[in-house]
Amino acid sequence: MSTGYALAAVTAVLRGQLMAYLRATGASSAVGGVSVSAGPPDRVTVGNQEGNQVNLFLSRVTRNPTWANLGPPPRSTGGDDVAAPPLGVDLHYVASVYGHDPLTGEILLGHLLAMLHETPVLTRAAIRRSLAPDPPDPTLPAPVAESRLAEQVEQLRVSVTNSPGGEESFRLWSAFSAPYRSSVFFDVSVVLIDPLRGAREPLPVRAVTAGTVDVAGPEVDQVRADGPTGTPVTAGATLVVTGRNLAGPDVRVRIGAASASPATVTAGELRLPLTAFDRPVAAGIRGLVVTHAVALGDPPTPRPAVSSDAVPVTYRPTITVAPADVVVESSRTVDGVLLRTGTVTVDVVPEVETGQQVTLGLTGVGGTVLAAPADNGVPPGGQRTGRIGFAFRDLPAGSYLARLRVDGVDSPLHADPTGRYDGPAVVL
Repeated sequence: MSTGYALAAVTAVLRGQLMAYLRATGASSAVGGVSVSAGPPDRVTVGNQEGNQVNLFLSRVTRNPTWANLGPPPRSTGGDDVAAPPLGVDLHYVASVYGHDPLTGEILLGHLLAMLHETPVLTRAAIRRSLAPDPPDPTLPAPVAESRLAEQVEQLRVSVTNSPGGEESFRLWSAFSAPYRSSVFFDVSVVLIDPLRGAREPLPVRAVTAGTVDVAGPEVDQVRADGPTGTPVTAGATLVVTGRNLAGPDVRVRIGAASASPATVTAGELRLPLTAFDRPVAAGIRGLVVTHAVALGDPPTPRPAVSSDAVPVTYRPTITVAPADVVVESSRTVDGVLLRTGTVTVDVVPEVETGQQVTLGLTGVGGTVLAAPADNGVPPGGQRTGRIGFAFRDLPAGSYLARLRVDGVDSPLHADPTGRYDGPAVVL
């Protein structure tokens, strides 16, 4: 790969290639000698002292899109880089010609274009010749000559581009603060700059072992709550997981980041209460996965290597609303309708987290949906709460059925023996 001197090395190679081409074609002798410089156009002497000259100016450097889209470098499990990708850049040049005598500029411009056309690729041999000229070039710094430009994996491609015209060209030369001269615009792609911070070498492999493990992974067909058909999955429920190949070494059931060992295990069914999980499970639609441990490595160590596909579980919140938690702060009558304003506070299980979407739906004479307060009412510094207050305004007095919706899942309603919903109720 190239070092940070690569950009200067490319300019030096182009300068050397052009000087050699002008000598080989006789153009240098035809105009009475010519020099090739590299620098901003405003540093070129013009006017009565103007000589025969071609100036190469690196006007712009851009990221090469192909190398920029390679993605982040791979890292080890410890977070260290295991590879150090190079920086790929494209170089954009402006080459301008100068001449004291008539037609000299056109002669130099024509030979410059011919050289660029005949040199679509800067070969490794040409790069080495230009960076190690014979006789040596005293203006070529040693670090530039040792930039390893010829060793980069990508070859350097040269392509002539269309020159800007009209107002854009005027703005360009105005920025140079230099008199306008005939110019050629061309690109060189791609230069790869190797980072100084190389990848950390991994430790050597101490031993190589190989083996096979014949396992039949668990397959989950359904997850339901223990009880009659239609029993909702709530905080006090026992999960019944049915499927195939569920029994195995170190069976674990995972819901998000929470995991638990089932209380009973058979090949076709697992049972476990929601209270068995090692951390709280949030209400909502959650994915349940069954995992088995497999003895891997040397010595063999059980690892959770085999798992089922995730199966959705609709975990419903449950709420209670005490009469004292309904506070009417004011009342007014509009068109014969008594309207209430105040707050209603509900207790919810499981506790609600700050990032969940929570609303309280009231179904009745003047039903509405109440938005939860900021952070769902979780105290500052906390993560979850089991008590949420909702503000209401100008609701008709009467009885309402309350349903708490958490991440799109509603709390269940209670029904009387006739099948009619009767709670949880909020009376205003």
